[in-house]
Amino acid sequence: MLHLLQPTDPFWLDAVADDLPGLLEDHAHCELKAAQSALALVGRFGAEAPEIVEPLSRLAREETAHFQEVHAHLEAWGVRLGRVEADGYVKGLMRVARQDHRESPVLLDKLLVSAFIEARSCERFKLLAEGLPDEALRALYRGLMAAEARHFALFRGLAEQRFGALARQRLKALASREAEVASALPLGPTVHG
Repeated sequence: MLHLLQPTDPFWLDAVADDLPGLLEDHAHCELKAAQSALALVGRFGAEAPEIVEPLSRLAREETAHFQEVHAHLEAWGVRLGRVEADGYVKGLMRVARQDHRESPVLLDKLLVSAFIEARSCERFKLLAEGLPDEALRALYRGLMAAEARHFALFRGLAEQRFGALARQRLKALASREAEVASALPLGPTVHG
């Protein structure tokens, strides 16, 4: 369903459990970046692809609400939101998608990269919902897991609506690259790392 060819290493959950405040801080930043990314897509491509404007504007509002929810948990742990760090997973995905960018429309790749980010988040939130010792955090990640699955479907659907069979072909090609990027990252208290 999520087109992930490489499952997350089970030891990732151990790395996260050792630094839950670090996970929450990284996750808060991920939600902010997701909202910003949705709006950036609207700003850059909304004129040529008006069908993305409403769903991605709605998504940005939802991601902002998720940020507020995660930030509340962060504050409950007594942790302040620090400076944003670069996300090696996202940077890696964007880099591998651009390797053959002349063969694929930029909007298509941006939609599919966003779909994979949501898919990987969904997969990891499921692990957190099932394996964290803290019940409040398990509940948080159960709810967010369902949202990430919807977001994956949204991005994939927008890509297929606009690009048809090309989107399905590109999704398959990027799936193997996503697996390589995901498996190369170090395990740590980050949503994607």
